[in-house]
Amino acid sequence: MKKEFTLTFCALIATTMVWDANFHHANGSSGSAPSGNTGSPADGGTCAHIGCHAGGPAQTDQAVSLTGNIPVEGYIPGQTYDMTITMSNGGTKFGFSLSPQSAQGALLGTLIASGAGTTLNGAGGKYLTHTSLGNTGSGTKSWTFEWTAPAAGTGSVTFYSAHNFANNNGDNSGDVIVAYTRSFDENVAIGVAEPVSRQLEVFPNPVEDHINIRIADVDEVIMVTLMSTDGHVLVQEAHTQGNIRIDLQGHNVPSGMYLLAIEQGGQRTVRKVMVR
Repeated sequence: MKKEFTLTFCALIATTMVWDANFHHANGSSGSAPSGNTGSPADGGTCAHIGCHAGGPAQTDQAVSLTGNIPVEGYIPGQTYDMTITMSNGGTKFGFSLSPQSAQGALLGTLIASGAGTTLNGAGGKYLTHTSLGNTGSGTKSWTFEWTAPAAGTGSVTFYSAHNFANNNGDNSGDVIVAYTRSFDENVAIGVAEPVSRQLEVFPNPVEDHINIRIADVDEVIMVTLMSTDGHVLVQEAHTQGNIRIDLQGHNVPSGMYLLAIEQGGQRTVRKVMVR
């Protein structure tokens, strides 16, 4: 009896040690980055602080870049762009947190976690970050996402981001943290053609049973997509006229914040809608 108890107790201890090791590994540096650490003026710093990733070595040849299909002339208000954030000259483990913000910390535009291995956190989807399934690479790592530009008159938008070139030791020590910024100007000379966002009405908001969409001067097929903030598509419909009604009854759309994308003539506009 005593021998049986001893074996059972040892097995319990071993199981606990394995669980504890896995827990610390999962929560050390592989999960999503906590919000509020992009290095923006409002965030006040990156994750290189005590309790996160303090005390790591200084940056050497680690590099970060942000690219996208924003024209050289600048972004068009309300237009949605494909973006890529890339970390290079690293090891096998990577992480980041990114946010386009004003000097006061307001989110500028809308972030869409459409690429694999990305997610949003912070109030209103203010920060884009990696997931535990999207943090590995071989020397370099890239993530794709979408960004819908803010309203006209916003001016230059700066993307702030902090990046963790991790040493993959299962802890938060010894990692290289790199802060990065890139700004994009607003195109103030759009020309005669108006973007979809200036001709678009979405109501009511908040939404209960249906969404009404009204678009002026429709001469092409309109694709309407309702998706979660992490890019999961719930409703997608094609329409040929400008008075559109999206019936949410019959679709599994729980209460919460969603993104409504409207595409017409090569332009894509995204609006946030609240479903009650």
